[in-house]
Amino acid sequence: MNKELLLDLDGIVIRPRKKYFSETYSQDYDVPLEDIIPFFRDDYKRAAVGGIDIREVLPTYLAKWGWKGTVDGFLRYWFGNERDVDEKVLDIVRDLRQKGVKVHLASDNETHRAKYLMDEVGLRKQFDKVFFSCDLGCTKGEPQFFEKVINGLQVKPEEIEYWDDDRKNVEVAKSVGIKGKVYTTFEEFKT
Repeated sequence: MNKELLLDLDGIVIRPRKKYFSETYSQDYDVPLEDIIPFFRDDYKRAAVGGIDIREVLPTYLAKWGWKGTVDGFLRYWFGNERDVDEKVLDIVRDLRQKGVKVHLASDNETHRAKYLMDEVGLRKQFDKVFFSCDLGCTKGEPQFFEKVINGLQVKPEEIEYWDDDRKNVEVAKSVGIKGKVYTTFEEFKT
């Protein structure tokens, strides 16, 4: 095990979702999925790299989607649907940290969900450093993301072991010298 472990958030620390939030909202509120997808395809992607604040663009979408509450209420509903922490993974994280391994998070997320997961769910205290696309200005699908992680950790790329459930992200990390592994099962990860 390397002295630096970098974990993807969604799909590893947060259990894999059974369905996308857009599908959940569509079913819960009887809104056609094709009315929801443009938000995630366009404005959410811009927010995920810090380009816009979703709180500013959501009111227009929420009006189309028939949401009767506030933007904050919508964000609580959304984020509450995607916060199922895998305690077995956190047990390993705690154990590794006690053994001197530094454990970090890497995630493509927008500012408000990142803050919610770190502060409300309490993940900030579980990790040494966190790297969010909204703060770095690029996603894990871009080599720059991992170059910024390497700079932030001030280590050599080969000293970082990175786990992600998305093979594409692992390949991008490997392209800059990080030891990348595809997360498929908890059993494989814990060994």
